[in-house]
Amino acid sequence: MEIVKLNRQKLNDFIHSDEYKTMPNVPISFHRAISHINNPRVQDDDTLLILVYETELIGYLGIIPDLVFVNNIPERMAWMSCIWIHPNARGKGIAKKMTELSVELYNNKILATEYTPVAETLYNKLGKFDDLVIKKGVRIFRRSCMQKVLPARYPKAAFLFPFLSLHDTIINLFHDPFLKRKNSVSKNYEIELLEEPDESCIKFAENFYQVELTRRSHKELEWFFNFHWIKETISDSLQSKRYHFSSESRSFKTIAVKISQDNELIAFLIVTVRDKHIKTPYLYVKPNHEEVVNETINNIMCEHNIEILTSYQNAIQNHFNKSISFLNSKSISRKYLQSKGFNLKVTETMLQDGDGDCGFV
Repeated sequence: MEIVKLNRQKLNDFIHSDEYKTMPNVPISFHRAISHINNPRVQDDDTLLILVYETELIGYLGIIPDLVFVNNIPERMAWMSCIWIHPNARGKGIAKKMTELSVELYNNKILATEYTPVAETLYNKLGKFDDLVIKKGVRIFRRSCMQKVLPARYPKAAFLFPFLSLHDTIINLFHDPFLKRKNSVSKNYEIELLEEPDESCIKFAENFYQVELTRRSHKELEWFFNFHWIKETISDSLQSKRYHFSSESRSFKTIAVKISQDNELIAFLIVTVRDKHIKTPYLYVKPNHEEVVNETINNIMCEHNIEILTSYQNAIQNHFNKSISFLNSKSISRKYLQSKGFNLKVTETMLQDGDGDCGFV
């Protein structure tokens, strides 16, 4: 068994190699690798990808180097990203070896979230992680979309697709007219949709840094906007079939939203729109202006024919009933783990929805 660690330069060489071009299973998509390489918080000797070989690739684990701020002091750490083991190599302790190595490489300063049930079982079995915090959220369904949601969650239910499709069509026929109504935002508010945050947005966000764990500066937000992990495609490419994690969608957009009142900035947020599903990776809003944020999100959803909104932002989940048109909603949660010995003290409001790799997918 051979374990290979790829830093920034080695990862770049790897994705341009003949080996990468001919592998039946690639450990990272090309555009995701480019994003990892351009992460402004990566140092040259940081390991970004761990590969395990036995004549061929049998496992890999992705890592995202980052900073957290403890008592205003930046501390280097990393997020677990993706982990995969070839079906023929499972049960050999490969996932255990890679996870232990990643914890060691980053001096027991690792965070993890949005992991699969299989990965959670591994982390619990290893005994190297403690619970950090559980972030509560809401998932809002603007339209009936059982034909997408149910088979995706329960593959064995795929045979019900024709019946679910008919169900969705009937429900949406009566409900859709209500979804087309945009909110009339008060005249003294100005809404701007930007391709990426401007200087005023960054300065506004800095006012909230004292209560934020990762504190995204202009460089990190510029990276977030310009180096997506999801590529827009008309149909699935050959490479996407070789990579076992999400890498392509029919649509994927990142939008910066700037909200001002009487020429004063009162909210800045970032939303991602992927195949009629909208998320809220970053949100900064002054108190008592949460309703206009929700009104703005509702209007964006109207423009993009959004079916589902997922958010862990308190300003949204505590006020959406007043300003967002929807069919149904449910409470959700996101669990965060930290490696033993890290000993961070974090509340859920200190974490943004997009921290780690969540905002990229």
